[in-house]
Amino acid sequence: MTSANSNGMGRSSSIKEDGLAQLSRSSENAKRIKNVQDKFVNSQNLQKEGRALVGEGILMKVCRKKPKQRAFFLFNDILVYGQVVISGRKYSQQKIIPLNEIQISAPMDSAENPYAWLIKSPKKSFIVRANSDRERQEWLAHLERCIRYASGGNNTPNSAVAAHWVPDDKADTCMHCHTSKFSAYNRRHHCRNCGIIVCDTCSKKRFLLPHLDAKPVRVCDSCYLKLNNHDMDDSRPNQRDRTADSSDSDGDEGTSQYSPVPATFYQNVENI
Repeated sequence: MTSANSNGMGRSSSIKEDGLAQLSRSSENAKRIKNVQDKFVNSQNLQKEGRALVGEGILMKVCRKKPKQRAFFLFNDILVYGQVVISGRKYSQQKIIPLNEIQISAPMDSAENPYAWLIKSPKKSFIVRANSDRERQEWLAHLERCIRYASGGNNTPNSAVAAHWVPDDKADTCMHCHTSKFSAYNRRHHCRNCGIIVCDTCSKKRFLLPHLDAKPVRVCDSCYLKLNNHDMDDSRPNQRDRTADSSDSDGDEGTSQYSPVPATFYQNVENI
């Protein structure tokens, strides 16, 4: 793992926060941002006054079908990620999440997904995994400090975040009725409120979740009853142990093999 810009280790907190401002004004930062933008197919404009590219790297994103490689770019105000078309040269399906909407979970590990953590936001929540614990810790440190920076030091958790979905291969039968078996004719569906896999019969109801969509979305029967009773705290099952969940499928391409490309950070975490 590489890191640039190693000065300023002992500055006060007010001066440390100037590190990102200084980075945003550098000519190298402008070149890096343009380089990222040019590599994305149909990229949104990433060039903005005061924006700094803090780091970038390849992470495995646990999707609905299987884990897939994604290129992640951490800025001082947004997190950008996309599908790897040609490693280091071309990306597609660009997604952008404002940092002040993101919540980061504590590190989580399982046999399937070591060195993982959960990224939560109002529209998408998903698990990513690094190539080592050291790489994970560096990503988490930069993410947490950039989120705090983007939130003006007042990172109050957003109570309304998307559920992370149980991957399709984790359930052969409906997780609500426990009787309906899935097949080519009996498709899997996901409750948008709690993320479990359900059959059509157990998820015919729709409920308005404003942080997800302007229209009512599919929810399981249990969540529908609880949401209608305004029992939001109990309307989601405990998801902390479901370390393989994701609410973002991102297509059908990909491989479960991780290519260990070291992440690069352009700002020491102590200077954020």
